[in-house]
Amino acid sequence: MPATQSRKKYPVCCFGEVLIDFLQDPADSAVFRRFAGGAPANVAVAVAKLGGDSQFIGMLGQDMFGDFLQGELQRYGVDCQAIARTQAAKTALAFVALDNKGDRSFSFYRPPAADLLYQPTDCPAQLWAEPGILHLCSNSLTEAAIAATSFALVQQARQCGWLISVDANLRHNLWPGGQADRALVMSLLQQADLIKLSDDELQFLANGQDSGEWIGQLLPRPCADVLAQPRWLVVTAGASEVQSFSQQQLMSMPVKPVPVLDTTAAGDAFVGAWLYQLSCRLAAGFSLDSLLQDQQAVEQILQGAIAAGSLTCQQYGSFAALPEFSEWQAALV
Repeated sequence: MPATQSRKKYPVCCFGEVLIDFLQDPADSAVFRRFAGGAPANVAVAVAKLGGDSQFIGMLGQDMFGDFLQGELQRYGVDCQAIARTQAAKTALAFVALDNKGDRSFSFYRPPAADLLYQPTDCPAQLWAEPGILHLCSNSLTEAAIAATSFALVQQARQCGWLISVDANLRHNLWPGGQADRALVMSLLQQADLIKLSDDELQFLANGQDSGEWIGQLLPRPCADVLAQPRWLVVTAGASEVQSFSQQQLMSMPVKPVPVLDTTAAGDAFVGAWLYQLSCRLAAGFSLDSLLQDQQAVEQILQGAIAAGSLTCQQYGSFAALPEFSEWQAALV
């Protein structure tokens, strides 16, 4: 199935943080420029810019930054009906410094932050009316209350027949004690149908265990009486390769080098294109299980995800750097 914009919609709903990235100016390290960001929000915009049905679920402060972020999401075509606003906390901020390779280091002004205050009751019931994909990251597990909300939304989505997508997106400096809670992150991954990890996140979560054995335990095996839940794990290794693991097949795809300006949102672009392509196929009547048995379909989806990530690396910022459909399609030719 070639790259194409979806006709029938299959929503991708992204839950978590949307924040201001203050990105260091490469020409003047003392200057930081404002960009809309936040990993789940980046994924929502990535899906929308490719033409998918994209929605964002989260909380913003009643402040100038909250106004800016909601306006940016809407400008790029993201449905904001599940966004709530609060005066109890400010919108989150992140300061992003770049090294000479375009790689990032983050300094977060969170907690406290508005995104940590979202409650399951803030999410409109009609959101779940049609099947879709719920996407979230581990940054919505860093405090007890928002972790409870995350698992409640996962349960609600599962009950309504949705697929669950999780990008670990570990940011250790957001966690109390400066390190992610492995057990809590694993409990979220074990409820997901679609999982994206970087190679360093894989090593952290495996915690000394052989990575192949750890992946084997994460992917459930069907038995004679029970069909295991379909699960697709993708592991990215920066600019070198992408590995794909499922019950049906294993695959490794090389990543062509590109000139890198800023790696901010590149992983989110990858996830957005991955979920967008899946949503198109699911809307066309395919199941996740049938797709995972089709090697050509898996290769096409991974190539599309890699192309989106590579394009994003070549521009500064987050929302603005994510590719439009025409640009993305041209990169696949």
